[in-house]
Amino acid sequence: MRKTITDLTHGVYDYSGHANLADRHARRYHPFSFDFDSTPLSLAEPEEHWDEQVKQLHLENRARQIKRLELQYGALHIEDVVKNAADLGPKSMSLLAYHNTLHEQARRSFIAATYYPALVAACALGERILNHLVLDLRDSFKSSEHYKNVYRKESFDKWPFAVSVLADWKVLADGVGPEFLALGDLRNRSIHFNPETYHSLREDALAALHRLNAIIAKQFGYFGGQPWFIENTHGAQFVKRPYENNPFVRSYIIPRSGFVGPLYGMERSQEGSWNHLDYTDYGDDELSDEEFASRFRERDHTKVVTREMIERQSQGVG
Repeated sequence: MRKTITDLTHGVYDYSGHANLADRHARRYHPFSFDFDSTPLSLAEPEEHWDEQVKQLHLENRARQIKRLELQYGALHIEDVVKNAADLGPKSMSLLAYHNTLHEQARRSFIAATYYPALVAACALGERILNHLVLDLRDSFKSSEHYKNVYRKESFDKWPFAVSVLADWKVLADGVGPEFLALGDLRNRSIHFNPETYHSLREDALAALHRLNAIIAKQFGYFGGQPWFIENTHGAQFVKRPYENNPFVRSYIIPRSGFVGPLYGMERSQEGSWNHLDYTDYGDDELSDEEFASRFRERDHTKVVTREMIERQSQGVG
C-alpha cells in the first residue's frame, strides 16, 4: 500500500512518519516560524539623492515608527530612544526557539538606555545559547572524545571550551565560533569587577548586542549561507537531504518545518500563524537538492496549492 501525507495524523508535521512516505524523495523540510524586527531601518534620515516621493514616504514611515517608540518608551528622552534603536540596527531573522524573547528583552533594555542590564543580558544569553547547544546535542555525539567531559555537567561557563567542543562536532555555522569568543571576552571584562567599564557601558552594551545578533543570525537564521540549506531558492529555505539527520538541524530546524514538495502553498490561520498546504502525493520522482531547487524556482504558480484548490478537490470538482 502506497503511504502518502494524508495517511499521517499530522501530515507535513508528522515527523516520525515522513521516512516511510512513498514520495519522500520529492519533499524537503521547509522552516516557517521566524522572528525579526526591521524597525531600526526606518529611523535613518532620508538620503539626499532619493526621489522626492520616496523621501516623503520614508519620512511618513519614520514618523509612525517614532510615535510607536514614544508610546512604548515614553516621550521624555525620545531622541535618545530613537538614536539607540537606530544604532542597534534590525533584529536579524531567526527561527523560533528559547532565545527570541530574551533577545528582545535585552534589545529593549538598550533602547531604553538601561545599558548595564542590556550588557549583562546579552552576555548571559550568549552563555545560555552555548549551554543549550552543548546540552541539547551532546547525546548525538556519544562517540566523541569530548563526551566524557560534558555528559555529566549541567552547565558550562568556560566559553572557549564549549566553543571548541561545538566546533569539533561541526555544529556551528561559519563565523559563529569567533563571535562567541568575542562576546565571551566582553562578558569577562564587563561582569567581573572592572571600574573602567563605567565609562564604556553604552559602547560595550551595543557591541555585545551586535555580537549576539550576529550569533543568532548565523546559527539560527535563514538567509546567512548556512550549510544545511539548499542554495538558490529565493524567498524560502529548504533543508538539504544530507543534513536531515544532522543533530542541530534535527533538534532545532526540522521541528519547526513542514515536509513539502516544490508546489506547496501557505495560508495564515485565524490565530495568525502560518501553515503549509500541499499535494497528497508527488509520485516517484527522486529529486536531488539541485533538482528540487530548480523545480521550486520554475514552478507554475497556477499549480501552487491553495485552500480553494483543496476544497474543490474535496468536493470532487476539477
